[in-house]
Amino acid sequence: MSSLISYLKQVKDWRDSSGQRHPLWWILLIVILGLMVGCLSYRDLSAFANNHHDYLLRLAKNPQLKVPSYSTIRRIMMGIENDNLIPIFNQWATQLSSKEENPDWIAIDGKSIKSTLTDYYGNKQNFASIVSWFSQENGLVLALEKLENKKTSEIHCVREMVDNTLLSNQVLTRDAVHCQKETIKTINRSHNDYVIAVKKNQPKLYNSLEEIAHNQISYQEDIRTETSHGRRITRTVSIFRIPETLQEVWVNSQCFIKVERKGPRKNKPYHQIVYYLSSCYQTAQDFSQKIQGHWTIENQLHWVKDVIFKEDISPQRAKIPAVNFSILKTICLNIFRLLGFLSITEGRRWLGQRLWLLPILIE
Repeated sequence: MSSLISYLKQVKDWRDSSGQRHPLWWILLIVILGLMVGCLSYRDLSAFANNHHDYLLRLAKNPQLKVPSYSTIRRIMMGIENDNLIPIFNQWATQLSSKEENPDWIAIDGKSIKSTLTDYYGNKQNFASIVSWFSQENGLVLALEKLENKKTSEIHCVREMVDNTLLSNQVLTRDAVHCQKETIKTINRSHNDYVIAVKKNQPKLYNSLEEIAHNQISYQEDIRTETSHGRRITRTVSIFRIPETLQEVWVNSQCFIKVERKGPRKNKPYHQIVYYLSSCYQTAQDFSQKIQGHWTIENQLHWVKDVIFKEDISPQRAKIPAVNFSILKTICLNIFRLLGFLSITEGRRWLGQRLWLLPILIE
């Protein structure tokens, strides 16, 4: 496995080579390590670099390097093109993917960066978002892409990511907005499988699945009662075969899953049914676990970025630096997960007492 530093050295430096005092990879590395210990602003990152100068030089194995100033860090983060940094992240992260024989289940979802929102009350409202591929198995982010809501859609962005992915033989899970015939064809070409929610944005498909589930007996079922937020919920997962007429339209679809949830909510009966289209066969128990697992992307990634890394209230308002910081924060998250920390707060607490380990963490 190649080191993080070797990938950072591949990020294109747009600056004039004459008079450069700090290699680009060196500044990016300082930002990553500073973010890992909770330094989220330019001034905090500059203070981190000054306070840990000796450790950082030992890490770089070059005593001639200097610590960058606040203004240098700011200029770098504002100057790197997102399209320059994202492919480097994706190359580094792809090598972290599981090499196990069983496929990984990868949740795909977008998250807006609210600090970049412009024209809040107008008709030209715009903001940047990051689409992430999140491994259910190990909590790592395996791919990223950015989009601006005024320029492209999440649907189009995800299709491009699938077209360009180096991952294969994985199961990609998505919400109902991605239940599109062209998206499914794209996944099929990439040699991956899919499990995608089906709602009434696809009325013909939804009505067909609803009719089959009503009139046929499932070939496998899993029923379990769970306690969630103090409420007892009965969850029934049933698997049905897809008729050939639907398989011709929805490429490589093999079965569909009906997830039914019943229980009280706010002292009233609660009943929800959701359907999922799948290109792979699993047991009802496995489908139940993995469909629930899709939403770990919310509390193990999106929540972490919002609450721990304070992404939505970041002082970086311009889109380019905000997206660059989001990418580097994702690198931090991956490093902590590789160290075995599901909780980033616990990882920071552990690292705060072992700063001398910084050189080892990114080798």
